[in-house]
Amino acid sequence: MENISSVQEKVHSEISVNFKNPFLLRYVFYPLRAGLFGFSLFFTTIFISKYVGYLVKNTKTFTIDINDVVLSLLGFILLGLIKLLENIKSEPFGK
Repeated sequence: MENISSVQEKVHSEISVNFKNPFLLRYVFYPLRAGLFGFSLFFTTIFISKYVGYLVKNTKTFTIDINDVVLSLLGFILLGLIKLLENIKSEPFGK
């Protein structure tokens, strides 16, 4: 016989999110994934260009500041919006 203490009991939540739901996949998950890819692409480009500038002695210090992150957010918004609009465009009218 198995004794289960109150700490070991499993708690079941009544809220469940179905990640296989086509609406959530098309209009939330895929645009967020594309946005994160855009952010990382922009940030990597900025990082590499600043690092190369530091290596060739174009700048004396290598710094990444908040403006670089904000500029990378532009990539998040652009690629996320492009993916969202592609998903909206591909859905036939009347559904």
